[in-house]
Amino acid sequence: MKKDIIISYIFRIISYISVFIILLIFGTVILSGIKYFTLSFFTEYPKQGMTEGGIWPAILGSFIMIGLTLIFSIPIGVLTGIFLSEYGKNTKLGRILDIAITSLSGVPSIVYGLFGLALFSITLGFRTSILSGSLTLSVMTLPIISSSVREALFSVPNTLRESAYALGAKKTEVIFKILIPASKSRIITAILIGIGRVIGETAPVLLTGAVFYSSYFPNNLLQPTMTLPTHIYFLTMAYGEDAQWMAQGSSAFLMLLILVIYSIAFSIRRKSNAK
Repeated sequence: MKKDIIISYIFRIISYISVFIILLIFGTVILSGIKYFTLSFFTEYPKQGMTEGGIWPAILGSFIMIGLTLIFSIPIGVLTGIFLSEYGKNTKLGRILDIAITSLSGVPSIVYGLFGLALFSITLGFRTSILSGSLTLSVMTLPIISSSVREALFSVPNTLRESAYALGAKKTEVIFKILIPASKSRIITAILIGIGRVIGETAPVLLTGAVFYSSYFPNNLLQPTMTLPTHIYFLTMAYGEDAQWMAQGSSAFLMLLILVIYSIAFSIRRKSNAK
């Protein structure tokens, strides 16, 4: 009994330390940059060699790239998860796909960037563009969505399936009218977590779709764009102290954005678990 109490205190201390470190990271970044938040910071283009102006093109570029990423990755990710859960169990193709998705989850982001550069930018001729960047991020998001959808469908009790089949429902009806609605909160949470991850990715976009500075917004998907993480990277690496304020403000905004996305995701999951 005494041993259990000691172990319980150790885990509590470790948990408090972890929470403190996370809050320290978020607090330091947000507090150091939030003081630069003004209307012009969010609505203007950068000026005078990134030392004045705002981050409007980086914000818009990030949202467009994430939007396209979701358009590409959600249908494929959801269908792959459905196949693994409902059709691919105990099949050779299912096992291969499962191993492939698990392996892709551990691939470093720079490798995704090199893959996107070789396939989308060079082989398919999309060059450095919004389309190349979005497709690369889609490949990166695919394992997160498909594995989460598979786990969400696995978590649905088998009694629901058996009851539906007993009433004469077809397999597609069971999947799309019972299983997907029953697990939609988990699926939405998985998609939001995927967004939270890729919106802060720098390396894949840096190699496939980003430009370090732009005085106009691209008018088609085959042109590059500014994004928040690459904007912060360029400011930090290539510009002097005069531009550091913009890097701090951009970092604070990106952190707040990620915080909001994850808060929504965890709120949906908490409500789903409470039902």
